[in-house]
Amino acid sequence: MKKNVCFLALLLFALVGRAQDPNFYIYLAIGQSNMVGQGPIAAEDSVVSERFLNLTASDCDTHPYGQWRKAVPPLCRQWTKLCPVDYFGRTMLDYLPENTRVGTIMVAVNGCSIRLFHPDSCSKWIAGDLPDWQRAEVNCYGGLPLHRLLTLAKKAQRDGVIKGILVHQGETDAYDERWLKMVKELYEYLLEELNLNAADCPIIVGETVGEEYHGVCAHALPTIRRLPEWVPTAHVVSAKGCPPLDDNVHFSSEGYRTLGRRYAFEALKALGVDYNDDTRGKTEVETAKDAFSVDVTIKNNRAVVKASTPIKSVEVVSYSGQKVGFVERVGAPSKKMKIDLSALSDKVFIFIVEDYLGNKVTGRAERGS
Repeated sequence: MKKNVCFLALLLFALVGRAQDPNFYIYLAIGQSNMVGQGPIAAEDSVVSERFLNLTASDCDTHPYGQWRKAVPPLCRQWTKLCPVDYFGRTMLDYLPENTRVGTIMVAVNGCSIRLFHPDSCSKWIAGDLPDWQRAEVNCYGGLPLHRLLTLAKKAQRDGVIKGILVHQGETDAYDERWLKMVKELYEYLLEELNLNAADCPIIVGETVGEEYHGVCAHALPTIRRLPEWVPTAHVVSAKGCPPLDDNVHFSSEGYRTLGRRYAFEALKALGVDYNDDTRGKTEVETAKDAFSVDVTIKNNRAVVKASTPIKSVEVVSYSGQKVGFVERVGAPSKKMKIDLSALSDKVFIFIVEDYLGNKVTGRAERGS
């Protein structure tokens, strides 16, 4: 009898020791290069709360596979860089109660198709003619990233509660409804396999580098933005004002920090938590527009245009709406561009001046002013 009591006491202690913590919020993170992260890591990025954890998913890492660790970047693999998840986790903790922890599980492969994560397509995609560097990344996840994600997600459910799925993938193939269909099917598959309720576990998808930065993959945006039409619990994270690296495909460190905070704001919204979206101030482009100014004067039948930044073009229109002239590739901001107005009888003219960032400023000048 005493032996049975001791056995039951030990069993109860073990179960309590392994009890799921309802205040440990876990998020799965999948995608391609922008989820892997391409931003240089600064000293400030390594200051991380003990409450933000990352479960090592890769075999190619200095941290032991399958163990939680403090989420100091890089998070994806040993030689990767800053990514959106870095500032997702720390922003979540800024708004959640102090007894809450946030954990992430990252599985991402540079340049991959959405088929890598699709249950019916992943094996065929992996068996295809992949470049050596990409196959090496796939092999970091035991050769089957989707299986690795599920294995670790089930393990993590013993520790906490899965609260959402973060996705940044689309540069490769988010150009038609096939991508939308596959993301929907992947989401439904993960919900079923992990016994999750869609209402309690939204999918949050980030945009590619935007049109304002001449993003190479900006033509994927119309498709990505349609995901909520296919998945009611989907959220789309805006990349507006998130600056890229010089390749205009990958975000800069600043861009990842902003994007990560916006992922967090969408997750907080889904949790019903109030937050202050401080990323919605003026974007870099809008600030540049404010800084772009022109000075137009007309003296002795000559229009003189000065600008604060290099001018791409100037269009001159009479006050009655008739086009007077168009000058392209003007150049330096300090250059005074002279336009002969002697053949015109109009007194007032409108000048539409554009800089090389696409910002336009309209100026009005009156003859004799």
